[in-house]
Amino acid sequence: PPAEGTPLERAMRYLEERIDSQVKVPELADLVGVSPSHLASLFREATGGGVLAHHNALKMAYARTLLDTTSLPIAEIAQAVGRDDRFYFSRQFSRAHGVSPRAYRALRKG
Repeated sequence: PPAEGTPLERAMRYLEERIDSQVKVPELADLVGVSPSHLASLFREATGGGVLAHHNALKMAYARTLLDTTSLPIAEIAQAVGRDDRFYFSRQFSRAHGVSPRAYRALRKG
């Protein structure tokens, strides 16, 4: 885990470095030296949401970048953000952005 900064800063960097994986809150809290409830409180105060919501937002932001800047297939973008199931990824993306990844790409590049 990142060694410098507050527990919140270290946790945020850890999540950014692991866009392509799943993170468990208790394990992350242990890595940065706080309790899971304290970490959740720090995230709510800083971001207005929870740890996993923040991690998902990072994943969706990275997915948007890949959709904007590459011609990777949706399935590969899903894997790049840690989602093995491209349909689940598409549902998450649609929920976050109001359009499917394919529609988003068409709007941005079309």
